[in-house]
Parts: sequence; structure tokens; C-alpha cells
Amino acid sequence: MKANQGTPVQIFGQVYRLRSDEDADRVRQIAEMVDQRMNRIADRGASADNYRIAVLAALELADELYALKDKHAELQSLVDAKSSSLAALLDKAVKEASK
Repeated sequence: MKANQGTPVQIFGQVYRLRSDEDADRVRQIAEMVDQRMNRIADRGASADNYRIAVLAALELADELYALKDKHAELQSLVDAKSSSLAALLDKAVKEASK
């Protein structure tokens, strides 16, 4: 069995070989997202320091992640409420049908 040599990606002008259990296309998509974010931050003139740009990109992506988690929790709560409501209606219908 051949060892995982990693997927070559380029992020902010640097080439990395990323090893992951994920599909290579997925790894490339994620790397492209990070690369685009770092380039967008650099284009805004935020900083010439690559490390600072990487940290700002990580913070922006983490903020998006938390916003999505909050939205997911909100939607899950709505789904749970609707499911409970439907279950109650079904229970009522079954009881009425069995009379």
C-alpha cells in the first residue's frame, strides 16, 4: 500500500502538500478558499506580513463558521419544533382513527 504523499496545493504563493482523509478535490477546494481569502485581505492593504494576513484570514473564516453554526442551530430548533408538532398531530390522528 502506497503511503499518502499528500495533495499539492498553493496558498498565498507557497506550495504545500496536505495529507488528509478527505478527497483530493475537497482538499484543493479548501486550500483555494484559504488562498482567495488571504489574497482578498492582502488586496485591501491590511498588512504586508504574511503571518498577519493568515491570522486575519483564519479569523474571518472562523467568524463565518460560527455564523453558520448559529444558523444551523436556529434551523435545527425550527425543525425540532415542527417535528414535535407533526408528531402530536399524528398521535392525535391515530387515537381518533382507533376509536
